Amino acid sequence: MTTAVQIKGVRFAGFIKALFCHAALIVLTLLLSPHTLVAHPAADATVAYFSREIEENPGRQALYRQRGIAYSNGSHYRLALADLERAEALGNPMAVAFDLGVLHYRMNNYDNARLYFDEVLRVNPNHLQCLEYRARLLRDSGHDAAAVNDFKRVFALQEKPDPGHYISVAEILRSTGTEGVDQALAILDAGTVKLGLTPQLQRYAMELELARGKPGAAVQRLWTLQPMLGASPEWKVDMGELMFKMSEPQQAVMWIQAASMQLKTLRITPARLELKERIDRLNTIVG
Repeated sequence: MTTAVQIKGVRFAGFIKALFCHAALIVLTLLLSPHTLVAHPAADATVAYFSREIEENPGRQALYRQRGIAYSNGSHYRLALADLERAEALGNPMAVAFDLGVLHYRMNNYDNARLYFDEVLRVNPNHLQCLEYRARLLRDSGHDAAAVNDFKRVFALQEKPDPGHYISVAEILRSTGTEGVDQALAILDAGTVKLGLTPQLQRYAMELELARGKPGAAVQRLWTLQPMLGASPEWKVDMGELMFKMSEPQQAVMWIQAASMQLKTLRITPARLELKERIDRLNTIVG
């Protein structure tokens, strides 16, 4: 009987140990994911882990690469550069080219970053992360046409692109003039087709419609957001503003009053105080 109990105890202890190891492996995997935006404590823990591993295996490229990524994520850029360059010397340089490109981008060394990104994309033209980083680099360094081309490739390859990237492209196109505004709207609408109705994209599209003197088109876009946002006072204020721009003062007053009455029933927050200021300004204008 005692032996049976002992065997069960050993099995249970083994199960607990395996469960703990599995959980630890999951946590470690998350920590090691390249370029995950982590807080400094997590980055420091990852650095400590790989520092111990490097002491035991000083010639392994992957260990220096992963510690370099952790340093980069923790904004320790000089230490990251030392580790990634060491990794570059220990094995296939292409294994660390993207990581060095990201590091130089974060350090605002755009020329160096682009050299690395270009080399990665020469070998693997559909490297999605690299395309996205190079698009951002090109945008930030003023190479607008090239940035738009890279972002368009990202949109084609990525299942759910970042809505902010669509707006980045729209802003670039908008800056080129009247024809660019039309192209910007086309990009935003393509984003809506791919991502579904997104307030972020529709609101920027409304801004563009107003910029080209088409408040009626902006109203139509705002109406598409009514099922999502129509119950909020913010949406009503937006509609009131657009009605005023369309020279419909009675409609404007109706929506502004509805928003004002609703706002009185809601808890005060900084955002709602700003909304009340918008209402007060509109009331002054509408009279």
